Amino acid sequence: MTARGFGTWPCLLAFLATLAANAPAAAHHKPQGGPIVGVAIPAISHGEMPIIAKYRAAIVDLAAKQPVSDPTLRRLSGFVSLQYFACFRGLFPGSLSDEASPFSECSHAYLAGTRALLAHMAGMPGDQSAAKTLQERINAELAGDPAFGALCSNSQEIFDSATIVPPDWTMVLAHRPTVLTLSAFVLFIAAGVAALLLGRGCFGRRTAVPGRP
Repeated sequence: MTARGFGTWPCLLAFLATLAANAPAAAHHKPQGGPIVGVAIPAISHGEMPIIAKYRAAIVDLAAKQPVSDPTLRRLSGFVSLQYFACFRGLFPGSLSDEASPFSECSHAYLAGTRALLAHMAGMPGDQSAAKTLQERINAELAGDPAFGALCSNSQEIFDSATIVPPDWTMVLAHRPTVLTLSAFVLFIAAGVAALLLGRGCFGRRTAVPGRP
Protein backbone atom coordinates (compact mmCIF):
# COMPACT_ATOMS: atom_id res chain seq x y z
CA MET A 1 0.00 0.00 0.00
CA THR A 2 1.39 3.37 -0.97
CA ALA A 3 1.16 6.67 0.91
CA ARG A 4 -0.99 8.03 -1.92
CA GLY A 5 -3.63 5.41 -1.20
CA PHE A 6 -4.22 6.78 2.28
CA GLY A 7 -4.95 10.26 0.95
CA THR A 8 -8.02 9.33 -1.08
CA TRP A 9 -11.52 10.15 0.02
CA PRO A 10 -12.63 6.48 0.25
CA CYS A 11 -9.85 5.81 2.75
CA LEU A 12 -10.76 8.93 4.72
CA LEU A 13 -14.40 7.87 4.85
CA ALA A 14 -13.38 4.41 6.00
CA PHE A 15 -11.22 5.98 8.69
CA LEU A 16 -14.15 8.11 9.91
CA ALA A 17 -16.42 5.08 9.91
CA THR A 18 -13.92 3.23 12.09
CA LEU A 19 -13.81 6.13 14.52
CA ALA A 20 -17.59 6.28 14.69
CA ALA A 21 -17.85 2.53 15.26
CA ASN A 22 -15.40 2.71 18.15
CA ALA A 23 -16.88 5.82 19.76
CA PRO A 24 -18.72 5.36 23.07
CA ALA A 25 -22.24 4.11 22.55
CA ALA A 26 -25.04 6.66 22.61
CA ALA A 27 -26.49 4.87 25.63
CA HIS A 28 -23.50 6.10 27.65
CA HIS A 29 -24.60 9.68 27.09
CA LYS A 30 -27.39 10.82 29.38
CA PRO A 31 -30.18 12.50 27.40
CA GLN A 32 -30.94 16.03 28.56
CA GLY A 33 -33.41 15.89 31.41
CA GLY A 34 -32.44 12.36 32.43
CA PRO A 35 -31.60 11.39 36.01
CA ILE A 36 -28.25 12.46 37.45
CA VAL A 37 -26.24 9.48 38.67
CA GLY A 38 -23.05 11.20 39.78
CA VAL A 39 -22.38 14.87 40.57
CA ALA A 40 -24.57 17.38 38.73
CA ILE A 41 -22.39 19.80 36.76
CA PRO A 42 -24.00 23.18 35.94
CA ALA A 43 -24.17 24.27 32.32
CA ILE A 44 -21.50 26.57 30.95
CA SER A 45 -22.13 29.34 28.44
CA HIS A 46 -20.37 29.38 25.09
CA GLY A 47 -18.69 32.67 26.01
CA GLU A 48 -17.13 31.28 29.20
CA MET A 49 -15.36 28.39 27.53
CA PRO A 50 -12.17 30.07 26.21
CA ILE A 51 -11.35 31.60 29.59
CA ILE A 52 -12.04 28.41 31.55
CA ALA A 53 -9.92 26.53 29.00
CA LYS A 54 -7.09 28.99 29.64
CA TYR A 55 -7.02 27.99 33.32
CA ARG A 56 -7.92 24.30 32.93
CA ALA A 57 -4.40 23.00 33.61
CA ALA A 58 -3.99 25.23 36.69
CA ILE A 59 -7.33 24.07 38.12
CA VAL A 60 -6.56 20.39 37.54
CA ASP A 61 -3.10 20.83 39.09
CA LEU A 62 -4.59 22.57 42.12
CA ALA A 63 -7.09 19.74 42.60
CA ALA A 64 -4.29 17.17 42.47
CA LYS A 65 -2.46 19.03 45.26
CA GLN A 66 -5.40 19.16 47.66
CA PRO A 67 -4.20 17.81 51.03
CA VAL A 68 -7.67 16.48 51.87
CA SER A 69 -10.04 14.99 49.32
CA ASP A 70 -13.71 14.07 49.33
CA PRO A 71 -16.00 12.01 47.05
CA THR A 72 -17.17 15.05 45.06
CA LEU A 73 -13.62 16.23 44.41
CA ARG A 74 -12.58 12.78 43.24
CA ARG A 75 -15.61 12.39 40.99
CA LEU A 76 -15.20 15.80 39.41
CA SER A 77 -11.45 15.32 38.96
CA GLY A 78 -11.98 11.94 37.32
CA PHE A 79 -14.70 13.30 35.07
CA VAL A 80 -12.61 16.26 33.90
CA SER A 81 -9.65 14.00 33.13
CA LEU A 82 -11.65 11.39 31.21
CA GLN A 83 -13.83 13.94 29.43
CA TYR A 84 -10.82 15.96 28.29
CA PHE A 85 -9.26 12.80 26.88
CA ALA A 86 -12.55 11.78 25.20
CA CYS A 87 -12.66 15.21 23.55
CA PHE A 88 -9.18 14.64 22.05
CA ARG A 89 -7.67 17.15 24.48
CA GLY A 90 -9.26 20.07 22.66
CA LEU A 91 -6.90 19.69 19.70
CA PHE A 92 -9.48 19.89 16.92
CA PRO A 93 -10.10 23.36 15.46
CA GLY A 94 -13.37 24.99 16.44
CA SER A 95 -13.85 22.83 19.55
CA LEU A 96 -14.39 25.92 21.71
CA SER A 97 -15.60 28.47 19.20
CA ASP A 98 -17.76 26.67 16.65
CA GLU A 99 -21.18 25.36 17.64
CA ALA A 100 -21.20 23.22 14.47
CA SER A 101 -18.04 21.37 15.53
CA PRO A 102 -18.48 17.66 16.40
CA PHE A 103 -16.41 18.49 19.50
CA SER A 104 -18.55 21.37 20.78
CA GLU A 105 -20.71 19.44 23.24
CA CYS A 106 -17.87 17.35 24.63
CA SER A 107 -15.84 20.57 25.10
CA HIS A 108 -18.73 22.11 27.01
CA ALA A 109 -18.70 19.01 29.21
CA TYR A 110 -15.04 19.03 30.27
CA LEU A 111 -14.96 22.81 30.73
CA ALA A 112 -18.18 22.82 32.75
CA GLY A 113 -16.62 20.08 34.88
CA THR A 114 -13.43 22.12 35.26
CA ARG A 115 -15.37 25.16 36.45
CA ALA A 116 -17.42 23.00 38.86
CA LEU A 117 -14.19 21.48 40.19
CA LEU A 118 -12.79 24.91 41.02
CA ALA A 119 -16.05 26.02 42.64
CA HIS A 120 -16.06 22.90 44.81
CA MET A 121 -12.46 23.42 45.93
CA ALA A 122 -13.19 27.05 46.84
CA GLY A 123 -15.94 25.86 49.18
CA MET A 124 -14.03 23.03 50.83
CA PRO A 125 -12.86 23.28 54.48
CA GLY A 126 -9.33 24.42 55.26
CA ASP A 127 -7.09 26.90 53.54
CA GLN A 128 -8.55 27.34 50.08
CA SER A 129 -6.97 30.72 49.40
CA ALA A 130 -5.33 29.46 46.20
CA ALA A 131 -8.64 28.20 44.80
CA LYS A 132 -10.46 31.37 45.80
CA THR A 133 -7.78 33.60 44.29
CA LEU A 134 -7.92 31.66 41.03
CA GLN A 135 -11.70 31.82 41.06
CA GLU A 136 -11.63 35.60 41.56
CA ARG A 137 -9.13 36.03 38.72
CA ILE A 138 -11.31 34.00 36.37
CA ASN A 139 -14.46 35.87 37.40
CA ALA A 140 -12.71 39.19 36.76
CA GLU A 141 -11.71 38.07 33.25
CA LEU A 142 -15.20 36.82 32.54
CA ALA A 143 -16.75 40.07 33.72
CA GLY A 144 -14.48 42.03 31.37
CA ASP A 145 -15.16 39.82 28.36
CA PRO A 146 -17.95 41.12 26.10
CA ALA A 147 -18.55 37.58 24.82
CA PHE A 148 -19.10 36.23 28.35
CA GLY A 149 -22.84 35.72 27.93
CA ALA A 150 -22.75 34.20 24.44
CA LEU A 151 -24.90 31.09 24.18
CA CYS A 152 -25.18 28.13 21.83
CA SER A 153 -27.28 24.97 21.63
CA ASN A 154 -25.12 23.29 24.31
CA SER A 155 -25.08 26.20 26.75
CA GLN A 156 -28.10 24.99 28.72
CA GLU A 157 -26.97 21.39 29.17
CA ILE A 158 -26.38 20.10 32.69
CA PHE A 159 -23.76 17.36 32.75
CA ASP A 160 -23.32 14.30 34.95
CA SER A 161 -19.93 13.30 36.36
CA ALA A 162 -20.93 9.66 35.79
CA THR A 163 -21.49 10.15 32.06
CA ILE A 164 -18.76 10.82 29.51
CA VAL A 165 -19.90 12.82 26.47
CA PRO A 166 -18.24 11.64 23.22
CA PRO A 167 -17.73 13.78 20.12
CA ASP A 168 -20.70 13.74 17.75
CA TRP A 169 -19.21 11.76 14.88
CA THR A 170 -22.35 12.22 12.78
CA MET A 171 -21.36 15.88 12.34
CA VAL A 172 -17.81 15.24 11.13
CA LEU A 173 -18.32 15.30 7.36
CA ALA A 174 -20.35 18.52 7.59
CA HIS A 175 -17.56 20.34 9.47
CA ARG A 176 -14.80 21.29 7.06
CA PRO A 177 -12.07 22.13 9.68
CA THR A 178 -12.51 18.69 11.25
CA VAL A 179 -12.37 16.95 7.88
CA LEU A 180 -9.19 18.82 6.96
CA THR A 181 -7.60 18.00 10.30
CA LEU A 182 -8.45 14.31 9.99
CA SER A 183 -7.15 14.30 6.40
CA ALA A 184 -3.87 15.79 7.56
CA PHE A 185 -3.69 13.22 10.34
CA VAL A 186 -4.26 10.35 7.91
CA LEU A 187 -1.62 11.70 5.53
CA PHE A 188 0.83 12.10 8.40
CA ILE A 189 0.31 8.50 9.49
CA ALA A 190 0.58 7.30 5.89
CA ALA A 191 3.84 9.21 5.40
CA GLY A 192 5.22 7.71 8.59
CA VAL A 193 4.29 4.18 7.53
CA ALA A 194 5.77 4.73 4.07
CA ALA A 195 8.99 6.08 5.54
CA LEU A 196 9.22 3.09 7.87
CA LEU A 197 8.70 0.63 5.03
CA LEU A 198 11.20 2.41 2.83
CA GLY A 199 13.72 2.37 5.66
CA ARG A 200 13.32 -1.39 5.91
CA GLY A 201 13.69 -1.80 2.16
CA CYS A 202 10.15 -3.10 1.70
CA PHE A 203 9.69 -1.15 -1.56
CA GLY A 204 11.65 -1.97 -4.67
CA ARG A 205 13.07 -5.23 -3.31
CA ARG A 206 13.51 -7.86 -6.01
CA THR A 207 13.02 -11.54 -5.39
CA ALA A 208 16.23 -13.44 -5.95
CA VAL A 209 16.13 -15.88 -8.89
CA PRO A 210 18.47 -18.93 -8.72
CA GLY A 211 21.28 -18.73 -11.25
CA ARG A 212 20.98 -14.95 -11.75
CA PRO A 213 23.39 -12.42 -10.20
